[in-house]
Amino acid sequence: MLDNVISNLQVKKVLQNALAENRVAHAYLFHGPDGVGKTTLARAFAGALLCGNGLNDACGKCSVCRRVAANQFPDFIPVSPLGNNIKIEQVRELQRKAQFKPYEAQRKVYLIDRAESMTVEAANCLLKILEDPPPDTVFLLTAANPYNLLPTVISRCQLIPLTNVPLGQIKEMLVKRYQVEPHTAELLASLSGGLPGIAVQMVESGSGMKIREAAFQVADQLMKADLNELFRTAEEFEKKKEILPDILEQLLVWYRDRLIWLQTGEDKLIVNLDKLSWVQNVSGSDDKEYLIRSINYILEAKSQIDKNINLRLVLEVLLLRLARAA
Repeated sequence: MLDNVISNLQVKKVLQNALAENRVAHAYLFHGPDGVGKTTLARAFAGALLCGNGLNDACGKCSVCRRVAANQFPDFIPVSPLGNNIKIEQVRELQRKAQFKPYEAQRKVYLIDRAESMTVEAANCLLKILEDPPPDTVFLLTAANPYNLLPTVISRCQLIPLTNVPLGQIKEMLVKRYQVEPHTAELLASLSGGLPGIAVQMVESGSGMKIREAAFQVADQLMKADLNELFRTAEEFEKKKEILPDILEQLLVWYRDRLIWLQTGEDKLIVNLDKLSWVQNVSGSDDKEYLIRSINYILEAKSQIDKNINLRLVLEVLLLRLARAA
């Protein structure tokens, strides 16, 4: 249900008005950072489009709503990347199915998740459908970076931009829906950076706090500049390459907290609130240039890892550079 999606009230109002006034566009592009709730909102809108019991939202209780939520409703067709891309075969199958009338509902809804992952051939194939859309069919696309899509595809969609959610709303959602303790919910909301999907992922997987603790231990080791220990850390992280981007992201947050504290002394701006005393203690040996340089080192390492440069070498060079900076 749209009413259950937190924040972005103006965006939800636009969608609900379109439903109430029967002015639904043939294609929408939900865009915003990963974890902001693009797919959640798109699925809620799909439910509202297909449910026959509500004026401007899904009822959330009928057979249609339950089957849409379970991906078992014939007029709701989700499309996701196979591997790293949405391939032309998938879009051709979509094109074939789009020729048929809806089975049960008044319209058919296609949800194309991570649309920017479409190959050029797939995007051009989709463009043909968007240029001459079948009647009673709505296409919902999601993209973290819409400008990786063909401009002609973007131009045929109504853009739905999503922005980061206030931390208080994320905390409230974690407490009410996931029964997280208020103190922990506040910390998770802070760590999510305003992205509810990240906060939920940390709750459901239980890995978020462990990754943060691993990043904190590295930050602490770097203060001691124990090279043997740092090389052992590089070896361990090489074995955990699937979570390495998250560890480096959390390491960035530690350096960001130290820079913010050094520049402002405002504890309300600190992400790692429960480690504030540590941030305060190490600030005595910090300086602005050192912290900015260290942040740039981590960003460079993240970029090199994305380009598949030798992982062990990238990690060892990063830790050595950070240790020398310290």
